[in-house]
Amino acid sequence: MLLRDQPYQDLGPNWLARRNDEAHARRLVAQLERLGHTVVIDPAA
Repeated sequence: MLLRDQPYQDLGPNWLARRNDEAHARRLVAQLERLGHTVVIDPAA
């Protein structure tokens, strides 16, 4: 807001859900693999 001299803009209640879901899944898989788990993602039908 201050950096761009723009008014506050609410991103909405589902802002996190709208973010890149694939990138989020990759981060979660990497986190589990660092903990020593083997992860296989099987997409829902």
